[in-house]
Amino acid sequence: MRYLLSSIDTLTDSRMAIRVILLLTLFTGLCVADSKENLALNAVVVQSSLYNADGDAEHAVDGKRDTNWEQHSCTHTLVEFNPWLRIDLGNVYSIRKVALTNRGDCCKERIRGAQIRIGNKLENNGNNNELAATVLTVFDGTKTFEFEPVNGRYVNIVLPGNDEILTLCEVEVFAEEDKPLYICVPRNLALGGKAVQSTTYPELGAAQNAVDGNRQSIYARGSCSVTNGDRDSWWRVDLGDVYRVTRVSITNRGDCCEKRIEGIQIRIGNSLENNGNNNELAATVGAMPLGDTKTFEFKPIKGQYVNLFLPGRNEYLTLCEVEVYSGNVAVDGATTQSSTFTGWFAEKAIDSNRGLQQNTACSSTLNEINPWWRLDLRNVYEISEVVVTNRNDCCAEQINGAEIRIGNTLENNGNNNPICAVIRAIPAGESYRYSCGGMEGRYVNLIIPGDMKTLTLCEVEVYREVPVLKRSFVKMQFNSRVDLTDPSVREHVLKKLGSALADGGLTNVTLRWSQTPKRVIQKVNASKSHCGNGK
Repeated sequence: MRYLLSSIDTLTDSRMAIRVILLLTLFTGLCVADSKENLALNAVVVQSSLYNADGDAEHAVDGKRDTNWEQHSCTHTLVEFNPWLRIDLGNVYSIRKVALTNRGDCCKERIRGAQIRIGNKLENNGNNNELAATVLTVFDGTKTFEFEPVNGRYVNIVLPGNDEILTLCEVEVFAEEDKPLYICVPRNLALGGKAVQSTTYPELGAAQNAVDGNRQSIYARGSCSVTNGDRDSWWRVDLGDVYRVTRVSITNRGDCCEKRIEGIQIRIGNSLENNGNNNELAATVGAMPLGDTKTFEFKPIKGQYVNLFLPGRNEYLTLCEVEVYSGNVAVDGATTQSSTFTGWFAEKAIDSNRGLQQNTACSSTLNEINPWWRLDLRNVYEISEVVVTNRNDCCAEQINGAEIRIGNTLENNGNNNPICAVIRAIPAGESYRYSCGGMEGRYVNLIIPGDMKTLTLCEVEVYREVPVLKRSFVKMQFNSRVDLTDPSVREHVLKKLGSALADGGLTNVTLRWSQTPKRVIQKVNASKSHCGNGK
């Protein structure tokens, strides 16, 4: 008997080896923060230490200006050297004022000397970023500090000195404009992810501590994960989706035991066999100084799970932060441009060389009307960020006014697709990152509208947040001696097909019958015989 099969839902960004008709089901939901109001409200926030659960860092961004500690709306560190609190705004903004609410039931003087620092670096937990303002006098209630705009993603409140306690009942952050300028670094995919580990050392060693966004390396401050002294100890984070992972950063413990981390294997993949520790090996950790953060880069590996696995010995696996980053999907694309200046080809903008030492590593059009450059990603993605690197030697202003457009149509060479951002200016040799909020598209265009313009790009990088769900309907006809109208038989067939697809590298696939198979009667011409004699 012959039957007709089936539909496939697949969550993957790879080009399928099967020839099928694709119906794309596209999902959005990522958005750019609106900064007309308080940017810090419900943002990701961490602090140097925690006095007790009533002093959680999140109390500083809960929207409540209650100054009474007993109402559980204030933060509280331990007594320590240089206590701090850091807010991650997610994007880079031009920040012009910060409002602080002081504790009112006691201890108002603690806030004197606190510094407001703003920037894009996490060196020294962000406390080395630009100083925007200092609290010089004790105040009651809420005080607003205004200053010349400072560009930054991170807002730190740090209290320099010995034996200090930092208590904040609210922190509010306000920017000049209602959209972020750009994003300085790709999003850490591990931040806030679901983390588990082989065992947990009592009290302060929870697996989740390694993905709290805090590189604090002192164990007693509650920001490191620790297992018991297991043999083959491991730690795992679930990224929630399949990503093309290209680098992982690990922060080592800073107060002792620096050698515990040596020999850890970074493994990435989609299988939970052996708790995920059989997935592909990306890198192995060598010696790391106390409190150091080291980044491991490797060829792209697709996976939902990132494991840190310590095989072959009994050890307390200790991690003070694990950060995971997805790769630039532009490098697998194809490029073209409206015209080409001698030797400055379109593909040089995706060669992973930002052209800062040699500008011939950049693309460039001729001087013309509405010059454009286009990248074909070969698949539809939900694009979160586009990075553009400007030339370093001269003419930085040429890129001013360039539009970044993303979509699926090639009408007008793709230049009619929706706008992600308009580049106001990029300093010479700088790379600026523009948030596109999950815009869907296969094509990324840069175009400068106007007469006699030149478009030069030293690198274009494209990052996406979530793989697009592709729904593929496959119509198959085949012979079977079993009755596929039987539900149990149909289920068995789907399992076999799923295993075959997995063997071919196509994972994260959900198979189902779109309709019940029907028997098809095949007529056989009895007048012909392979034997030539009718038998």
